[in-house]
Amino acid sequence: MTMIADKTLVNAPLASANALLQAVLAAHPAPSGPGARIVLRAGQAEQPAIITLHPLHRPEDMTPRYGVHWEAEGGGRFPIFDGELEIGADEDYNAFFLVLDGSYVPPGGLPGQIFDAVIGHRIAQEAAHGLLSQICTEIEQRFADTEAAKRVPI
Repeated sequence: MTMIADKTLVNAPLASANALLQAVLAAHPAPSGPGARIVLRAGQAEQPAIITLHPLHRPEDMTPRYGVHWEAEGGGRFPIFDGELEIGADEDYNAFFLVLDGSYVPPGGLPGQIFDAVIGHRIAQEAAHGLLSQICTEIEQRFADTEAAKRVPI
């Protein structure tokens, strides 16, 4: 099992984080069944993946927390990721963090483990960071669009 952890600051209010995240995922529906279809990118490589979230809220949680699962659309020899996606507060609540933490098992047995140790883990880490960056960009754009719509021209 190989661990991945990443964190991205999102410039949108913490109070809107859950609704904005759900709106972004809803904008990318999976072709069939639950989840979102989002293209994971690492360097020049791209792979459509189906990403699903399910609530993992505990009574002591102050912010939303989800179980996250993704796998390559159509399967294949790509790792399946399972972990947690947490919305974390920033200092002034005008921004929040998307915090990803989880693991995957490199496919392909021993050759896959060797590939993962040499380069595969860096590719997986880059794909996870790219996913958070893409979600961040879309959340920030949705928030900016919502705020702009509130301004009435005089």
